[in-house]
Amino acid sequence: MIGAEQLRRQRRLFLAVGIDTVGAGVFMPLSLLFFVTVQHFSAAAAGTAVTAGSIASFAVVPVCGRIVQAAGPKSCLLISNVFTACGYALYFAAGDLFVVAAAAFVVMVADRLYGAAWPTLLARLAEPGELTQWFSSISALRTTCLGAGTLGATALMALAGGRGLEIALALNSASSLLSAVLLLGVTAPEPGPQDAKAARSSIRGAIGDRLFLSLVVSQTLLSAAWLIPTVAFPVYLVQSLDQPAYWPTAVVAVRYATIACLQMPISRRLRGWTRSRVLRLSIGVVAGAIALTATISEAPHALQGPLAVLVAAVLALAELASKPTAAAEAVTMAPTGDEGPYMSLFQVTWTVSYAVGPAVIGLGLHNPPQLWAGLGLCVAASALAHRLRAPLRGPRSAPLM
Repeated sequence: MIGAEQLRRQRRLFLAVGIDTVGAGVFMPLSLLFFVTVQHFSAAAAGTAVTAGSIASFAVVPVCGRIVQAAGPKSCLLISNVFTACGYALYFAAGDLFVVAAAAFVVMVADRLYGAAWPTLLARLAEPGELTQWFSSISALRTTCLGAGTLGATALMALAGGRGLEIALALNSASSLLSAVLLLGVTAPEPGPQDAKAARSSIRGAIGDRLFLSLVVSQTLLSAAWLIPTVAFPVYLVQSLDQPAYWPTAVVAVRYATIACLQMPISRRLRGWTRSRVLRLSIGVVAGAIALTATISEAPHALQGPLAVLVAAVLALAELASKPTAAAEAVTMAPTGDEGPYMSLFQVTWTVSYAVGPAVIGLGLHNPPQLWAGLGLCVAASALAHRLRAPLRGPRSAPLM
């Protein structure tokens, strides 16, 4: 477990993460609404521009890995925070859809760099046996702060309307800059000297690593399920099942609460399990949750909302076990001291679903049974990709201690 002395020494890091995530929670739920309400674009046009900018940012993933190699993870986190602040500042100047797409691109480029640098920094700070605990602690902190920020966003909208959107955007930019200032005081150990004759790791090398690629593919496919409570259920419950509007709120609240409250207890409970076992269990739990989701429409109307809340809780349990474990496994599989390109590729395990998932789910909800069947096939493919690692997983899959 992470000791009190380690937490004390890295309190600036935890504080920086918390402040940055609260700011994101304040604005992210309102980002599309900002373009509609303040900048007066249609939802379809603004959504298309934001999606275009987000998808374009995947082109910089290989570059991010090389930047982390050259500048180090701490410097890249600082750059990411500054880029984030600049990108959100562009939202105020978004007078046409090109600027909207450009602003989204800058924000997402910052996110791609953050995704490559953050696990690399943790690899420098934590002992190999502590990686899962570090990722679990940060996940619990981020979820709690994101939930707090989302509540703040709701309050701002209720109190100030459109003006509240502008305040939320300004607070988000400020939180990114404050996080960068706090990161200046974080001590990040440098890796050992590189052998001049040794080849540096690369995105191509990471793709060529069969075991690592199977982990990436498995987790990318599994991540489609994480969108069910936050993206699919709000529309499905209200429009398809004619449920009261408070059920989507209950679903999202239960998801946040489950992860925030149970992340560390579950992580402690799973100590001593191999990472491969945890990932297999998570895939199985997700498959069960999707099967339960497919039965909601057949349940009595009064039970449909509670069943959706139950599905959200079950998926949250699988997510809080799977994500930190997979991240720790990815860091362990990457070349020690040269993790940047591997971590740059690994971030697609969560970024792809959040980039294209909303559009896919939006189309899929025209025929919910086919949508749930499609998600079930994704989980089955995730299990198959994970199974491809089985013959060689012994030395790779360390216990979670």
